[in-house]
Amino acid sequence: MKIETEKLVLLGLDENLKALMSVPSYKIGSFTFDVEKRLLISKNESVKLTGKESYLLVLLAANANTFLERKYILNTIWREDNFRTSRSMDVYICKLRKLLSKDDKINIVNLHGKGHKMIIS
Repeated sequence: MKIETEKLVLLGLDENLKALMSVPSYKIGSFTFDVEKRLLISKNESVKLTGKESYLLVLLAANANTFLERKYILNTIWREDNFRTSRSMDVYICKLRKLLSKDDKINIVNLHGKGHKMIIS
């Protein structure tokens, strides 16, 4: 039943994000992100991400080393750009930074008030 609910959520997504979510997995440095299971997998562990964390990670991973405007991210994932969604995105970025910090070749940087970039070296 839970899987059906998650599929329904995908129906309401931005078309570009829906296409990115249809990719089975993303390689992010030493991590692999299994999109369908929403699992961020490393050698030693796997962590289940929330829907919004998953959308944000996929959007950043698919556009690795590319600057994404804050407004674009907010409108793509939350479908609105206001103070509440903006602060929510900041919290999710912080969570992803913490999860990905185990690989020092991955960094999510931001240009204050402008946007974010996932750098994978």
